[in-house]
Amino acid sequence: MNRAAAPKQSGMNQQKFEELFSKYRSMVYRTAKSITGRRQDALDIQQTVFLRLIEQAETLESTANLAGYLYQTAVNEARQRFRSENRRNHTDDDVEFLLDPASARHAGQNDRLERLLEALAQLEPEHAEMLILWSVHGYSDAQIGEMLGKTRGAVAVTLHRAKARLKELLGGGESTREKNNETR
Repeated sequence: MNRAAAPKQSGMNQQKFEELFSKYRSMVYRTAKSITGRRQDALDIQQTVFLRLIEQAETLESTANLAGYLYQTAVNEARQRFRSENRRNHTDDDVEFLLDPASARHAGQNDRLERLLEALAQLEPEHAEMLILWSVHGYSDAQIGEMLGKTRGAVAVTLHRAKARLKELLGGGESTREKNNETR
């Protein structure tokens, strides 16, 4: 068989994949779990993200910020899954789950998580992204800036505004509109 006729091998070698998976798997998992709130969904998203990584190995060679790329891919997958879960109709199994006394113990926790996710969805995407990187992953302003191609100062200002807006959306603070109305 002549070399020109041989199909071009696509993907990445196993060693490189294992290296990247070891380095970034927890970041991808935590990102997905912080958005979906469910372990199994986060694991599914993690698998999807890394399967895409294998498929897109050649295009990733030109990616300067692989951590940022994987983070954004996980966020997009998790948001898509969260939206589709909210849209789907409840089945009989879902009703049985809701009637299960064990699930009733976690109802308050689920309500808080749902309120938080709804509030995050109302934030500008960049603000929500920075909040997740800061609160869930524990990245510093400088690290977030490097990951997203922003200055540390820009990240600090954005995080401050995002935290204030999130607090407002969750009912923990007065809105700017209310403060303005009081001063008139």
